[in-house]
Parts: sequence; C-alpha cells; structure tokens
Amino acid sequence: MGQFSDDGQWWWDGANWIATAQVVLPQLPPTAFEGSAQLAEARRRAKRGGRLWDWADALTSLNAFRAVALGDLLPAMSVYRSWKLAQLALATTYLLGPDEPMLAGEIASVTRDESAPVLAVVVTSAHVLVFRLDSLEGQPRWIVLAGRASDVNLKLRTGIEKVLLRPALLVTGKYGNAVIGGLPGMFHTFKPQPVLDAWQQAAGRVALNP
Repeated sequence: MGQFSDDGQWWWDGANWIATAQVVLPQLPPTAFEGSAQLAEARRRAKRGGRLWDWADALTSLNAFRAVALGDLLPAMSVYRSWKLAQLALATTYLLGPDEPMLAGEIASVTRDESAPVLAVVVTSAHVLVFRLDSLEGQPRWIVLAGRASDVNLKLRTGIEKVLLRPALLVTGKYGNAVIGGLPGMFHTFKPQPVLDAWQQAAGRVALNP
C-alpha cells in the first residue's frame, strides 16, 4: 500500500521510495463514464459549443451566439467534471490505498488555452494532493503537490483578485502551490466549498463562517 513521507516529497510504492515529482500514475481502470452515451453527448456538445463561441468572437455583435454556445458548454462541462472526479478518486486510491479515499475534490475549469495544464485538488482524511492531468480527455498522471492536510493551506480567492482574475482555490504547501481556478458564474461546474470543508476537518481547523 502506498504512502507519502511526512514532508510529502517521497512516495512509497510498497517496495521503494520514489520522489513525488517523479511519480507517474499508470493507466487507471475505466470509470462508468468511458464509452457512455452521456460522455459521448458531452463531447459532441462541447465541440459544437466551442465552434459557436469562436463565431461569437469573430462577430462580436452577435452575443446570441454566446448564449447558444453556453447552452452546449455548461452541460458538457458538468459531465466532464463528474468524469474527472471519478478518475481522481481512482488516482487517490492508487496512491494511498482503499483505507484513505478521496473525501472531496475539484478540477480547474478548462479555459480556451489548450496549452494550459489541467490541475485538480483532492482532500483525504489526512492529505491534500494536487494532480496534473494528461489533458481534459486524459487522466490524473502527475503529482504537483502532496502534503499532510495540517501542513497545507487552502483558501478561496476573494476581493479584488476574484473580480480581476477568476474564482479559484489557492493551495499552498511547504514545497509548492497551485491555483485551481473556476470560471465566473459557473457555480455548477466549480464547487470549491466541499473541498474547503473536507480540508478543515482533516486539518483539524475551525471552519469560518462566510
């Protein structure tokens, strides 16, 4: 059964200690989403919505195109989010075993910059993990950050930063940090509160009233 060193810099694979930054997750078992009609429809709608959004950019006065595009993109993003969370649960079990499952997780909302890394955060009863995915169509493959929940800080971006940038979970550890960003107004595809609640409980911290 795998485990992390106290500082999160090493992972025990059952036989050897491997530097966390060098861990590459193998191909995970399929989830209930692979090959499903639900995921196929989400891919179709995401592709169509992306084309409509491109037309809206080219014809800036046609805001109706954006409204129609969102009608495709939002449901597609919701399905993708559920799929990625299922993969994150599998990745967490691979690293920490069935006795320390994922309690909550969130994936960064995908922007139109295809070169940007796709990040996701997971909280267990003892750890916070940040993964980097192959791509939106891929799976969790690398570990960006690992640490005990008590040694990691999570907070929501607030105030002027939230207005100027975008809503996000800010993850800060002893040996790194990450930004798990959402898109403004898309509350059903970016839900950071369960992650914060799970982390506060795992870290033994007192939840703050909003």
